[in-house]
Amino acid sequence: MKINFVLPGFSPVPIGGYKVVYQYANGLARRGHTVRLIHPPWCNIKEPVSFPNYLRQQVKILFGSAAARKLKGSTVNWFDLDPRVEQLIVPDVRQENIPDADVVIATAWTTAPWVASYGPEKGRGFYLIQHYEAWDGLEEAVDSTWRLPLHKIVIAKWLQAKADIFGQNVDTTYIPNGLDLERFSLIKPIESRAKRVLMLAHKASWKGTEDGVRALEIMHGILPSASVVLFGTDLRADNLPDWIDYERLPSPERLTSLYNDSAIFLHPSWSEGLPAPPAEAMACGCAVVAAANDGVLDYVEDSVTGLTAPIKHPEQLAEQLLRLLQDETLRVQLASAGYRSIQKYTWTAAEDALENLLSSGHTADKVIG
Repeated sequence: MKINFVLPGFSPVPIGGYKVVYQYANGLARRGHTVRLIHPPWCNIKEPVSFPNYLRQQVKILFGSAAARKLKGSTVNWFDLDPRVEQLIVPDVRQENIPDADVVIATAWTTAPWVASYGPEKGRGFYLIQHYEAWDGLEEAVDSTWRLPLHKIVIAKWLQAKADIFGQNVDTTYIPNGLDLERFSLIKPIESRAKRVLMLAHKASWKGTEDGVRALEIMHGILPSASVVLFGTDLRADNLPDWIDYERLPSPERLTSLYNDSAIFLHPSWSEGLPAPPAEAMACGCAVVAAANDGVLDYVEDSVTGLTAPIKHPEQLAEQLLRLLQDETLRVQLASAGYRSIQKYTWTAAEDALENLLSSGHTADKVIG
């Protein structure tokens, strides 16, 4: 098959949703398919919902060619893409810039209306949904994309439930993301970990970084001997306490080491599709303390494979951190159970399911889970 993935932009730094697309591109290319990653400089909304959005759309179309020329020759350097995967930079995602294919996959809500408008020569249309992307206040516009004549692929059970609400259960397939279990693996024994907490820092408010730091401050006030490391793509925040270490843009190898050197992974996010970092941490032997967002509950069961607290409650996150730091038996028990349970999330299973779906068409009996 000839398969096009239409992305909403080009990113020089790691983005979780893009990483999932690139993983699928690699897997499908290894299986003999012709795969293209189509990156515009940005993706404007097809049907502007306001006059300001209309103006932004026109500006992006006007300057898209110049921006694409500036990006010409750019390739993804933060993910190990298979050399057989073709990377295209296009001015925008209007039909005339999209090569013909057998399958075309929208990868964000802004790309979905464009993909739905393509002619049949661009291929059968699919829509990979990794989150409910209404964080820009455009809920009505986002909701409309769920009703487009594209077969939806959702990565989490709560997104499957969202599809049911929109009356799209027949045209939706649930395929959970996999993990690179060769990369993210248990190297350092769970029992011998130092009292160290690891957390992802992110500037988006809904990622809950402020809640996480507050929980760590409470923890530090009671147990100052526990060390803390944060990592992320941005520069270290000026207001981060001196006793918190920070690593910017760790390599995949370094990230695996950080997970293995930590006893606990703290995940304070308010909302997630199917978050990768807590799952990666579990695969490396961390016990997870998580804010109970919908996505993480697919694989973190409270007091069974981790500990949870209500979202936006840093005090309760701190309580759960202290429970594990002060009860070594419980930490080892939960980390071991989490490690065992996360092993079922393989990319082989996810790629098998996606390939079968793309090959066989839009069928509801291909639901995975």
